[in-house]
Amino acid sequence: MTIAETYTFLKLPRRLEWEIRRLTYEHDELQASLLPSAIRYDKDVVQTSPEDAMPDVAGRVLELEKRIRDLNNRKLNTMLTITAAIDRMTDQREAAVLTAYYIRRIPMEKVAEQIKRSREHTYRLRKNGIRHLSEIL
Repeated sequence: MTIAETYTFLKLPRRLEWEIRRLTYEHDELQASLLPSAIRYDKDVVQTSPEDAMPDVAGRVLELEKRIRDLNNRKLNTMLTITAAIDRMTDQREAAVLTAYYIRRIPMEKVAEQIKRSREHTYRLRKNGIRHLSEIL
């Protein structure tokens, strides 16, 4: 895997999480529209044949639930693959930085504090770790 592909792969769980969050909001809105609401009176004098949109909305809700489940499974599998690859790294400092930043999602400043290194040194460790990780993947 190239270094650019490795960066993209390491960012994949976060992108999947954003997509899951977006779909969850959409799901919740649609599901709320399925709840019974107050009686609505049509202001038009002549009413055309009403169409019941409830089955379509319920179908979309079920479709979103399946898609969210699939994305959660994909995110989990990606996280497990990343963790397994990081565990195979030889430099434990690089592995610790990658795990903290990409798996536990700790900001780089906090990672630098945890390993008692400067932020710049921590970024170098991450860069070198990604280079070594690309060789493993």
